[in-house]
Amino acid sequence: MPNTSGEINITLERLQTSFRTDRRELATMPLFSMSEILPYVTLITGLRHKLSVSELVGDMQVGNYDKTRRDDTDFKIDSRELEVFFGSAIKGIDPNSIYQSIWGSNITKGDGLKNVPIVKAVATYLMGKLGERLFENIWIAKHEAGGATTDKLFNGLKTIIDQEIAAGSMTVAKKSLFNLSSLTAANAEDQFKDFYWTSHVKLRRQNLNLICSPNAAHLYDESYQDNHGSLPYNQQYTKRTIEGSNGKCTIVPLANVPDNFLCLTTKENLLIGTNISSEWDTFNVEKSLSSHFLIDFVATLFFGTQIRSINPEMISVAEVSA
Repeated sequence: MPNTSGEINITLERLQTSFRTDRRELATMPLFSMSEILPYVTLITGLRHKLSVSELVGDMQVGNYDKTRRDDTDFKIDSRELEVFFGSAIKGIDPNSIYQSIWGSNITKGDGLKNVPIVKAVATYLMGKLGERLFENIWIAKHEAGGATTDKLFNGLKTIIDQEIAAGSMTVAKKSLFNLSSLTAANAEDQFKDFYWTSHVKLRRQNLNLICSPNAAHLYDESYQDNHGSLPYNQQYTKRTIEGSNGKCTIVPLANVPDNFLCLTTKENLLIGTNISSEWDTFNVEKSLSSHFLIDFVATLFFGTQIRSINPEMISVAEVSA
């Protein structure tokens, strides 16, 4: 906060005190920045390496009595690994720049602003930015050893799906892949419905999220209004369920989803692993090793994503070629 002279003095000791006091709240800031997607994924915290997630695959049927009949067809446990990657960041903070900036000057104006917790504001801002970058890359990140940015830290959900498609594990024939030639205001309603109704019948029995970009959802709304604008029950512009799904399929536009991609699955099938908000993460401020005038914001964390099951009974994705 400003001192008696109206100046803002950010010191290492004050930042460290703020972090100790507000650590629990600050540690949740990256998750707060990802709050848009969290209702539609399963968050697993406290991870520092890998977690095996499994599903049972097989069948069993009863037939007319036969003392010699037995069924030895494959019954197995399919396992997939949720891997979290270790990341770090160091951000140099120049305390002098705070009170020399317009922001700093504004903070000192008026008696009502004398108690602004500026050190907490700085930490909150940086933690929020860290979370924003994780959110932006949850679908598209591609892990690269030695990568210096968030998009190279881990493998995003779409990246994992693309790998499965390339390996032939998700295909049109298996009903886990649907190809769209285009998505426009003229055809979006039909395309969304075709995608839903082409998916596996056991997938459609569940409560599903059809996750897409805001632009794709907008095209669906436009298409629906063009097709059904005069219907008496059509009382609002925004449509967030697929008609005919009996309310089981919710359209979920998310700002971090690519425009050419749709994902139909359950909340339980999309996994995000992290140690954020656990006792294993590290968020702190230290005296800079590179400059006498800087304070370093230091962060380390583990983060990764995975699809619990690529079985067509659990997921189907659509790719738009144009």
